[in-house]
Parts: sequence; structure tokens; C-alpha cells
Amino acid sequence: MKWYKVKALIFRDFLIFIRSKWRLVEFFYFPVTTVIIWGLFALYTRKFTAETGLMVLVVNVFWSFSYICQSTVNLQMNEDIWSGSLKQVLASGISEFEYIFSRIISSALISMIVMVIMLFVAGYFGFPVKDKLPPILFLTGITLLGSVALSVIIAAFIIFLGRDYAFLAWTILQLFILLSAPLFPVEILPPVLQVVAFFMPFTKLFVGIRELTGKGMVSSKTLVESAGVAFIYLCFSFPLYFRAFKRAKLTGRLVKMT
Repeated sequence: MKWYKVKALIFRDFLIFIRSKWRLVEFFYFPVTTVIIWGLFALYTRKFTAETGLMVLVVNVFWSFSYICQSTVNLQMNEDIWSGSLKQVLASGISEFEYIFSRIISSALISMIVMVIMLFVAGYFGFPVKDKLPPILFLTGITLLGSVALSVIIAAFIIFLGRDYAFLAWTILQLFILLSAPLFPVEILPPVLQVVAFFMPFTKLFVGIRELTGKGMVSSKTLVESAGVAFIYLCFSFPLYFRAFKRAKLTGRLVKMT
């Protein structure tokens, strides 16, 4: 891997990001205002049960963080496809791994900045971020790992299926979150979906978040299981991505996309 190519693509992505007004709105305005809305909800529900309000607030923080991390990677890729610049990027000699890895780095940097802002806002509304910093960092790392894996899987599907499936970049995470039981125990789901939830990358993550807001700590078992599932997804994602790229070259679909 040639680092100068990776850094060049990261620099290009940041220039595009800064100059795209809609990106600034989507990745800063919506997550922060969503946290404020649920923060006010948390303040209101203190008279009923403070625990419920905080749980909803913190789940939405990690939910937004996951969306930003995943969608940034895939939307950058979609913009290359829609603008026709994918051909120029690949013609520069950058490899498939360098291409996706640079997007992961720039996405991680952007999403971490937003995460810090959201945690600051959540702290204002009563979530003791300083007191719970170690488990928050663990859960943030696991969320980042799972979101990156999912973004690589989505990239593989877009490459394999074609540009008509670019909508997966901003739609598929919602389904994964739903099947991961974010605000309720898995047992609430129908039996069939409980089995599906077992294989979702964020199910144990949300268990950890509920433990954190309810019990004040996250069990080591939950952290290990959550990290293990995210790591399995990551190990699966890259072979699928490389396979999709190879297949797209053989079938000529990659040329049509560029």
C-alpha cells in the first residue's frame, strides 16, 4: 500500500466535504439537533424515569455516530460514480484497498469530530460522560468497527449490483439498526427476528448502551461479544469487497459505472 496515494485521496475527500454545503448540514446539523431533541426529552422524562430518557438519548448518539461513519464512506464513493471521477481515481493507479481505506480514514475523522460534539451536548443534558468515559470509548470503538465493516459490505454490493443500488448507502443501516433492537430487549422481536438479531453487528452494542445508562457500567461479557461480532463483520467485509471488484472488472460493470 502506497501511503502518499491514500493521503492524497483523504485530502481530496476533505476538500470536497468542506465545499459541499449539504454535507455540512447532514453530518453536523442533523445529528446535533437530533441529540438536542432527545436531550430535551430526557429532561422532560426525569419526572417519570430519568433512566429511560437517558437511554434514548445515548442510543441516538451512537446511532447517529454509526450512520455518519458508514454513510460518509459510501456517499463519497457514490459521488465518484455519479460525477464520473471514479475512472480518473482508479486510472491514477490507486488500488482497490487504498481506495476504500482512504475513505475509511476520512470518514473516521469526520465522525469522531461529530461524536465529540454529540457527547458534549449529551453531557449538558445530564449524561455523565466524564464519569463513564472508559466504557464510552470502548463502545465508540466497537461502533466504529461495526460501521466500517458495514460500509465496506455496502460498497461491495454497490460495485457488484451497479449504480442503481447507490441508495443502499443511506437506507440499509436503518434496517440493521431495527433488527439490532436498539431501545428494547431482543425478546420483544418475533422469534424469527430474534435469530436474525443474533447476527446483527449492533445488537450487543445496544445491550451495552442500555447497561451503561441503566446500571452505570457495561459488563465485560457484553463488550467482548459486541467487539467479536463487529470483528467478524470486518473480516467478512474485505474479501467480499475484493470479490465484488474482481467480478465487476470481469463482467465490465466497473467500466459502466465509471
